[in-house]
Amino acid sequence: MTVDFGPGNPSSAFGPRGVSKRVRAVAQQLPPYGDRLLDVGCGEGAHTTELAPGYVRVDAIDMEPDRLSAFADRIAGTDLADRVGLHKMNADSLAFDAGTFDRVTAFEVLEHLDDLEGSLREIHRVLKPGGAFSFTTPNRWFPFETHGVLWGARRRSALTAPFLPWVRPLHERMSDARAFTTQELGRALRGTGLSVRAIDYLMPPFDRRGRALQSVSDSLEGTPLRVFGMAMAVTAVKPGR
Repeated sequence: MTVDFGPGNPSSAFGPRGVSKRVRAVAQQLPPYGDRLLDVGCGEGAHTTELAPGYVRVDAIDMEPDRLSAFADRIAGTDLADRVGLHKMNADSLAFDAGTFDRVTAFEVLEHLDDLEGSLREIHRVLKPGGAFSFTTPNRWFPFETHGVLWGARRRSALTAPFLPWVRPLHERMSDARAFTTQELGRALRGTGLSVRAIDYLMPPFDRRGRALQSVSDSLEGTPLRVFGMAMAVTAVKPGR
């Protein structure tokens, strides 16, 4: 699929290239290897299954049973079936012991959490000392709201309101997803005891049918214009060890 800022098109739905691009970004910040991984907001498991080979045990949580069922179908009969545990669970109430995980991931999830601070506290709690939290989330300086624009009772294309994320009061009224600046993320993470290790910017992941745009988009990630990227990839570490 090509990038389409159409009605209700979430930034998490940019196809296989979008998945691989996000996973690659956090893997470059810190190699994805260890004993235990927790993926928060796993959906149907596209990102989780990319990361799972590097871990002995993987747990994945989501609040939508249909997506967890689709994830279970995805890994049924594979070598991941015995290593991946699926749980219907909220991020602000994780049913795991403190210090359980080497890595926690969340791809395009933080912007949807009802209790962001509580969820970050829980993620900090279940990480081992020295463990890392890696995630991607919308960048406020990207000029389009990729989840679509709420206009009255309808969700419309982001193209109907360009630069909406830049006007915070309007964005809060016309979007049901957050967008963050690096400063806001830094404060939120430090407030729950996590130390930022790396922040990178991701431009839209155009697929092979949009190769010209794909080439331009990828090249911008190596320039100062990357600060206007669609998303940020962030890794933060729990002090210790």
